[in-house]
Amino acid sequence: MEIRQKGCVVTGAGSGIGRGIALALADAGARGVVVADVQLDRAEAVCSELEAKGTMARPFLCDVRRSESVEQLAEMAWRELGHVEILCNNAGVIATGAGFDATDDDLRWQFEVNVYGVFNGCRAFGRRFLASGTKAWICNTASHHAVGTPTKGVATYVATKHAVLGFADAFRLEYGESIGFSVLCPGIINTDLWDAGRNRPAELGSAFEGSDQNHAALEAYGMSPETVGKLVVKGIQTEEFFIWTHPYSMELIEKRYREGRDSIQRQWPDGPLPMHKRTPGKV
Repeated sequence: MEIRQKGCVVTGAGSGIGRGIALALADAGARGVVVADVQLDRAEAVCSELEAKGTMARPFLCDVRRSESVEQLAEMAWRELGHVEILCNNAGVIATGAGFDATDDDLRWQFEVNVYGVFNGCRAFGRRFLASGTKAWICNTASHHAVGTPTKGVATYVATKHAVLGFADAFRLEYGESIGFSVLCPGIINTDLWDAGRNRPAELGSAFEGSDQNHAALEAYGMSPETVGKLVVKGIQTEEFFIWTHPYSMELIEKRYREGRDSIQRQWPDGPLPMHKRTPGKV
């Protein structure tokens, strides 16, 4: 999909991958970019960077957990940009710790931002994209965790990213003739995700400080968000569904495939029953 002269919206764009995507969209010739974030000062700072590149940019204070906030974002984007064709649902948070130690608030916070936020964006913008009748694109930020890479200490986060992939896969089946969909599956990226707890609302357990150990690991081994932004732009331009940041994800995909294949072969050594021999409601 061509990006030049398109109107774009990026959530969670005040820092990290979202900022990287916004900068890359500007470099690709986007007509304008709305920078949405739960921290307005950060969104405004990124807008200044975009404007320095000659790109129209507008900040917007948005809590993606709230459908009404995302609806207001959509209304503002069309009003300010004149038209919108690209949405990047990027806002995301993480709470680390042993899986069984996760609290109800840990679970709700991550699902509300990572999953509800993606759904709210897809619904609010998707309806408008369909009504406009012009080609549009939605890119949802998931993770390499979305394709089967469980990691100790982030069970609830992993679950949310599986849901992000599920939404995108179902939506492209239902709306793919009118709207293109991508799923960004980043590996280790040097972002502020380690400190996402700074924005945790009081009603969901209040803010908390991130782990210095996680911060050090991301700085040492993480890919730059600017590089990720360029990969996202390229993926949209070439109309890819999966957008990967690290080739090692191939090993993870193959591992999941082998596990599924081998279990089916063990459980059904003679293969599946022919369709005409199956009894409704039974395997």
